[in-house]
Amino acid sequence: MQRYLGAWPGETCGARFANAELVNMYWKLTALNGKPVLAAANQREPSLTLQAAGMHVRATGSGGCNRFSGSYELNGKNLRIDTLAATMMACPEGGDIEKEYLETLPRTRAWKVIGQHLELFDEQGTTLARFEARALR
Repeated sequence: MQRYLGAWPGETCGARFANAELVNMYWKLTALNGKPVLAAANQREPSLTLQAAGMHVRATGSGGCNRFSGSYELNGKNLRIDTLAATMMACPEGGDIEKEYLETLPRTRAWKVIGQHLELFDEQGTTLARFEARALR
C-alpha cells in the first residue's frame, strides 16, 4: 500500500496494477531533490533511458536542453549511473535544473518502480529523483 504524500505537477497516476520496466523505458523526470520539475517552454523534457542490448548498457537522456549519455551498473535494486557526457549547447531556460539533474544522477545507489513511476535513491535512502514512464521515443 502506498500513502499519499503530495501531487507533482505534470505527473499522472499511470496505469493501475501494472509496473513499468526499469530498462528500455523512457522515463520523464517529474521531481528532483523534492521539487517538481516542469520543462521550460520550447525545450525537451528532462528524461532518462537505461538501455540494454546484450552486453551493452547505456544511460541516455536529456537535461532539458542538452543530451547526455553514460554507463550504468544494475545489480538487483542497486543502481549506479556513471561517466556522464553531455552536449554543451547554451540553454536560455532550464539551465539550473539541468545542472542539478546531471550532478544528481551519479549519486544514485538504488531504485524502485511503483506502477508507472521510478524513484532513484542515494546511499542513505533519500529520494533523489522521481520519473514517470512514457512510451520509448
